[in-house]
Amino acid sequence: MKKFIDNLEEYIGGSMFLLMLIVLVVQILSRQLFNAPLRWSEGLAKFLFVYVGYFGVSASLKENSHVYIEFFVEQMPEKVQKIIDVAIQIMILFILVIMFYIGVQITIRKVPVEIVSLGISYSYMYAALPAISLLMIYRHVERNIKKIRKEI
Repeated sequence: MKKFIDNLEEYIGGSMFLLMLIVLVVQILSRQLFNAPLRWSEGLAKFLFVYVGYFGVSASLKENSHVYIEFFVEQMPEKVQKIIDVAIQIMILFILVIMFYIGVQITIRKVPVEIVSLGISYSYMYAALPAISLLMIYRHVERNIKKIRKEI
């Protein structure tokens, strides 16, 4: 179970990506072979794409493989490097909290709007932002706690 939780983003995001690929292939085949495009496939592919993207961002945050310009930081003394790293980690956490807050606001506003082709509210698609922002906050805190324990 721990392995699944440690790799949650990869498992869920990968499964959603595979499902998105299948939906798009079925759409292409139905359009090209049967001249009968599926109404729901585009909406579902967009929906899955949003979640896959956010799960990918969460996975990169978990592994600390997000964009970070190290060249200038590495030129500074070690003490300054640590201060800059702490400042960056605090900024990332702050931005994630803002993303969660804004995501909740947007999700609430999208409740009455419907994805016509799927017959569901757009709020389910926009819920990816606050839901996965929480996961990113958890991963960010988890990674930094492991880093602090390693240094002690």
